[in-house]
Amino acid sequence: MECTRLISGDTLDFTVTVPGYSAADGWTLHYRLIPRVSGTAITYASTANGDRHVVYVAAATTATWGPGPYNWAAYVDNIAGRSEER
Repeated sequence: MECTRLISGDTLDFTVTVPGYSAADGWTLHYRLIPRVSGTAITYASTANGDRHVVYVAAATTATWGPGPYNWAAYVDNIAGRSEER
């Protein structure tokens, strides 16, 4: 299940299955967080675990993310260079 709330300094750790975009087939799931007020956008990617996409961002990394609400988007791309927004 995707995270809906994150507290700065917490570890982000979840696994996602994206129908039609298997990690085993070379697809990588990416997330982009865009601060609603000010700040720099954040992008991070999943790693593969069989067909599933594992999202892990260490607490030390999220501690550097600014406070406040973010808009977010998820997209997949693959080793062949294709990209699709989810």
